[in-house]
Amino acid sequence: MKKIGNKMNIFFIGNELLLLDYELTKKMDFKKILTISIVVLLILVGIAIIIGSNKDRRVFFVKNFDQSLENSIKSRLDKDYSYEIVKIKGKVNDTILIVPCEGCQPVKLSGKINEKFMNKFGKGKSIMRFEPYKATTGDLKIIHKIR
Repeated sequence: MKKIGNKMNIFFIGNELLLLDYELTKKMDFKKILTISIVVLLILVGIAIIIGSNKDRRVFFVKNFDQSLENSIKSRLDKDYSYEIVKIKGKVNDTILIVPCEGCQPVKLSGKINEKFMNKFGKGKSIMRFEPYKATTGDLKIIHKIR
């Protein structure tokens, strides 16, 4: 920023030359602008955390095929649900077992996987189980949610 006499300030923004009246730039309160920007940023981060912390949905990335995985999601008393959903996407070298809901029969999957299981659900616990069975390597993304 350069001062030309007492009348004008010169600002270079990118390749643009911007001339502003000195009195106008003097009245700008940069601390106030910075404070408002920080408050808005904190509000946006807070909203993102609240939206992102959905307890009705869990995501798992399976890369270790040495152990089983069991997940349960409890329904909230103030909310009505109609489905429990399990989505599996990825690749495995051999067969895996997935039990998409309590009381459901195990389903065998192998190779390239892109499956979605939907079951009627009301209240209580939604339980999903994953067993590596014969698979030893792979990369899976499992989404378990109630809706």
